[in-house]
Amino acid sequence: MADQFQLREVFNSEMVTKLADNISSVWPSFKHKSFIDTIIPNLSVLSFGGRCSLIADTLHSNLPKDFPAAVQILIDALGPEAVADSLSGFNGFIVMPQCLFVSCYGMDYFDASINALYEMTKRFTAEGDIRSFIEKYSERTMVFLYKITNDKNPYARRLASEGTRPRLPLCQRLPQFQKDPSPVIEILDKLKSDPNLMVRRSVANNLNDIAKDNPDIVVETLENWQLEDTSKEMKWIISHSLRSIIKQGHPGALQLLGYSTNVKMIVSDIDINNKNPAIGEEITFSFTIKSEENKPCKLMIDYIVYYMKANGKLAPKVFKAAKKIISPSQSISINKKHSFVQRSTRKHYPGDHCIEIQINGKKYTKKDFNLY
Repeated sequence: MADQFQLREVFNSEMVTKLADNISSVWPSFKHKSFIDTIIPNLSVLSFGGRCSLIADTLHSNLPKDFPAAVQILIDALGPEAVADSLSGFNGFIVMPQCLFVSCYGMDYFDASINALYEMTKRFTAEGDIRSFIEKYSERTMVFLYKITNDKNPYARRLASEGTRPRLPLCQRLPQFQKDPSPVIEILDKLKSDPNLMVRRSVANNLNDIAKDNPDIVVETLENWQLEDTSKEMKWIISHSLRSIIKQGHPGALQLLGYSTNVKMIVSDIDINNKNPAIGEEITFSFTIKSEENKPCKLMIDYIVYYMKANGKLAPKVFKAAKKIISPSQSISINKKHSFVQRSTRKHYPGDHCIEIQINGKKYTKKDFNLY
């Protein structure tokens, strides 16, 4: 079986050679062979981040020492703007080490650097590297990002949202926006009805980040947006923005999506097919819900797995079970499977575990089992 593709392999010999060719085509003095020979022999032992940093540092060693002159060469070598409606494929990753070059070596050159990141993001994304400028030049950078919410290029508009996410994955957090997200919400308000799904998805992801620190502010923001816009696109943004705090049972979020937090339900004991599963196996479990209401009710049905962690303590993780409309006095049965296969995103440890049922944010019955 062929080895599984690893993301670090986007930074390969072909990409390095193409980058060297692009630069040489606009700046004949570029040391093409030296650039390639410095990078390619060292790629195999490096991680994704290590490869990206090596390319950025080698650019610095082989471009003019005057940063504005050096970055203008990179801009001239970028080629045409992206024309797709969404980020896809791996070709755009050639821009990533060039963005890193800007944030590593251009922090003292605001105008030249911001212009470079603007041009680079229109070919891929500068979402990670713009954050260094938000930290150092907060007001100036936010003015720039607010301005490009009206840009004709959707990748530029997306930068305004994605780059300001307080908890952007794999990037430094922006604690000033975790404390006070109002400057970010001003930008998101400009983009909430963007014609491009890629941009609207970024808006929702940003709000999902903000909700982890300021859930009430996000609910209030979305309530106001819903008053202005009842389109299916806005309904999607609301649902996607609330996905984390919905799992936490936030009452305002649930109510905004039409789920009452005061429903009266009777939930049976949880039936687990195997109370002693091994790591790598899966379990099947079921339970029954009976309504005590005199009217139909929308139910958001979740289950919580309390995982044993390496420190010997249990940690909860919420999973979606079903969305149902239940009639008065009706009973519904829910059957689910849950896997304990080891994954890069979750390592399992032997010991006591627990499953608990949550309906519209309210916790009901639970059942213990042992994983070995």
